[in-house]
Amino acid sequence: MDPLQQGVSQSGDTYSDIPVTLEARFEERLMDVRDVLAVHPGAIIPINRPAGETLSVCVDNVRLGSAEVVVIEDRLALRITEFERLDP
Repeated sequence: MDPLQQGVSQSGDTYSDIPVTLEARFEERLMDVRDVLAVHPGAIIPINRPAGETLSVCVDNVRLGSAEVVVIEDRLALRITEFERLDP
């Protein structure tokens, strides 16, 4: 088999079954080591974003779109509001 074809599935999608990490970024912040060492279960780290603001959705540090946080029953979820498709 051609080495370039080894990643092609039966349906013809290249690499479509490879798992990746999807991130929703609330906020990144710079903290002193002293403040990081003071973090404990129950600690609150305030963020500078208002409720309902749009979050970035990233895969392997590449921004692919945006989402908003929603509540479904008693759980948080993401509603994708924009998503850029990657063309093979």
